[in-house]
Amino acid sequence: MKQLIYLLLVLSPLLIQAQDAAEKVKTPQIITKLKMGNSITFGTKSIEFIKVTEDSRCPSDVSCVWAGQAKVLVNFYEKDMLLEEKEIIIGANTITPDTTKELFKSGEKSVHGYNLSPYPSSNRKIDPSEYFLELLVK
Repeated sequence: MKQLIYLLLVLSPLLIQAQDAAEKVKTPQIITKLKMGNSITFGTKSIEFIKVTEDSRCPSDVSCVWAGQAKVLVNFYEKDMLLEEKEIIIGANTITPDTTKELFKSGEKSVHGYNLSPYPSSNRKIDPSEYFLELLVK
């Protein structure tokens, strides 16, 4: 029994040190889903998802030469006053989950374009009411 206690006393500093050396956990990213026709407010600023003007993204079950893109129309407001109507391009060379783009800042938060869902499939037409714009809030 004394040997077991001695062994635990010798090994406990190693176990405690191993936990201190563990990798720090990153702050999770917040993805906000904005349905078409709705708006979301951050402080005094807000963004409204008006409509999808183009969705030529290559369907997930098809091999394409070009990945395609989607274009969405959004309105930016500050204190309920329209600042700008803007077309945002989502696709291989613009906004994707790997390459977000800052759309605006409000206080310490920055809002980035992230993705457009659902992703097209060749066997199903997407109803416009199903679309939602994914925004990354940092």
